[in-house]
Amino acid sequence: MRRLALALGLTVLLAPPAHAYFELTSAGARVVALGPSAMGMVDDVSAYHWNPAALASLDRLELMADYSKPYGIENLSENAIAAGGRRWGTGWAAAWHRTSVADVYAEDQFCLAAGRRFVRTPDGSQVDLGATFVFGRAAFQPFDVAGVGTQDYGAVSRGSFDVGARWRTPWNVDLAWVTHDLLQPRYEFVPGSGGDRLSARQEVAAAFHWNRESTISAGWRQQPRGKALLSAGMEILFFDVFAIRSGLTNLASTYQADSAPTDLQFSGGFGVFHRGVMIDAAAATSHDLGASYRVTLRFHPGGRKAK
Repeated sequence: MRRLALALGLTVLLAPPAHAYFELTSAGARVVALGPSAMGMVDDVSAYHWNPAALASLDRLELMADYSKPYGIENLSENAIAAGGRRWGTGWAAAWHRTSVADVYAEDQFCLAAGRRFVRTPDGSQVDLGATFVFGRAAFQPFDVAGVGTQDYGAVSRGSFDVGARWRTPWNVDLAWVTHDLLQPRYEFVPGSGGDRLSARQEVAAAFHWNRESTISAGWRQQPRGKALLSAGMEILFFDVFAIRSGLTNLASTYQADSAPTDLQFSGGFGVFHRGVMIDAAAATSHDLGASYRVTLRFHPGGRKAK
C-alpha cells in the first residue's frame, strides 16, 4: 500500500498540467450526497467551501467535523473541521481541511469566510454576498529512491479567494453563483517546470422548494481546462428528524473521447437530527476509481434543533 500511496502522490506532482491540486476537496456529507447542484441550497457552516454568501443564514454557533474515505484507498483520506457563527450582522466561518496520502503527500487549506445580507425587499426577496480567503499548502514528505537517494520536493503555499452570491426569491426558488480561486495560484515544486496554476472556475445553481419538506436542485459547474458538468439533486425531510438525499451528475464532458458520453456519477445519503446534533452520511461513485464515503457531524452548542 505504501507503493500505491507513493504512486498517487507522484501522480499529483508529475502529471502534465491537470489542475490536480486541491481537486478532491469537498466539505459536508449533505452537499456530497446531493451533488454539486446543492451549492444552491447549502445553508450550514460548510458554506465556507461551497458558497460563502450562504453563511448569511447562520444565526448561532455551529461546529462541524468531516471525515471521508475517497475511493476506499487505505492510505488516502480527507478530513475537515469548521466553526461558524454570527457577529456584527454577518455569518462567519473558519475551517481547516486536509487531503493526504499517508507519509507521502498532504494538501492543507485554511479558510476564513464571511457572508452578509446586502439587500432585502418588502416582497421577501433577499440578496446575500460572501467571500472566503483560502490559504493552501501542498507538501511532499521526503522519500528514498533506489540508486538516487533521498528526494525532497518540499512544500508550496499560496493564497486565493472565492466569492459568491445568493438570491433568495419570494417564489420558493433560490439562485446561487460562486467563483473559485480568483487569484489563480500557481503550485510549482520543480523549479523551471512552470508548475500548475489553478484556474478561476464559475458555478451556478438553483434550488426549488417544492414544499417545506422537499427541495429539488440543478446546477452547472465549470471544471479545470474549461470543461463543464451538469448536476441535479433532491432532498426530502421527514418530521425535521430525518432526511434522504440523492444526486446525479453528468460527467461526460470531463472524460476523454474514448469514454461513453452517458457516464454519470450517482450520489446519495441521509441525515439524522436530534437536539441540535446532526449526523450526515453520503456515498458517491466514480467511473474510474469506485465509491467514496463521507460522514459529517454538525453540532449546535445549546441543543437547539436545526431548521
